[in-house]
Amino acid sequence: KLDSFLTKCREVVAISTRVNYWVRRVGIQVSSTRSNEEQKRDSRAMADSTPTQEEGTAPPEAAAGTETAEAGAEDNAPASEEVKLVVKNLSYDTTEQTIRDQFAAFGNVIDVFLPTDRYSGRSRGFGFVTLSNKAEADAAIASMDQTELDGRTIKVVESKPKGERESYGGGTGGGARGGGGGTTKLYVGNLSYSTDEDAVRSLFESAGTVTDCYLPSDRETGKARGFAFVTMSRNDANAAIEQFQGYELDGRSLRVNEAQQRGSRGRRY
Repeated sequence: KLDSFLTKCREVVAISTRVNYWVRRVGIQVSSTRSNEEQKRDSRAMADSTPTQEEGTAPPEAAAGTETAEAGAEDNAPASEEVKLVVKNLSYDTTEQTIRDQFAAFGNVIDVFLPTDRYSGRSRGFGFVTLSNKAEADAAIASMDQTELDGRTIKVVESKPKGERESYGGGTGGGARGGGGGTTKLYVGNLSYSTDEDAVRSLFESAGTVTDCYLPSDRETGKARGFAFVTMSRNDANAAIEQFQGYELDGRSLRVNEAQQRGSRGRRY
């Protein structure tokens, strides 16, 4: 009996050992399976929370680079250049506001300037109008040139920067010699005694580059003698003679012709 009892006990121990073995094995597999399933769930959750890239759109980094490039292109885009016009033969009654109102029909008027006589305060008969771009300036010239304003037929041309003035052809009343290089001195007669050097220079600079402007004065009284000498390139001098012969400045009709050296015919200096 004792032997039989011991045999049964050994069988029970063996069975228990096998049961524990399979319990541990099954538990490891269950744990591993759960871990894999949790990892898959975490991966799906992360994918759902990440914004998806729509078809045809650039990644955020590329989009940022594109925005930077576009901003740089806008910064480097050429700005519209302002254009200054010269308005000549104005009435002394014409005001800056009148000119601004007239030219505002063609675009954005940036500035209007009417030079005045320093003593009388009266307009010198010409002015400058600045428009915001070339297209507006061209439209103003086409519409306003040779039109009547306050009883005067005005002339409207573009004011060229120094060194870029164009020739307006041969002059009248004793024009300057030919074209090409070199300079020509002009005699400007019948000036008002109140007209100063700045007024003459400003007027003639609307036709070209003025390299010298001189108003002789009486050595005793110091007053202007009523005439001036203006030196310009030959082409610019031709243009000035054509534009300003008979031009009214400070109430006087100008006489403009080439000044001759002493010993030559014509006006000598």
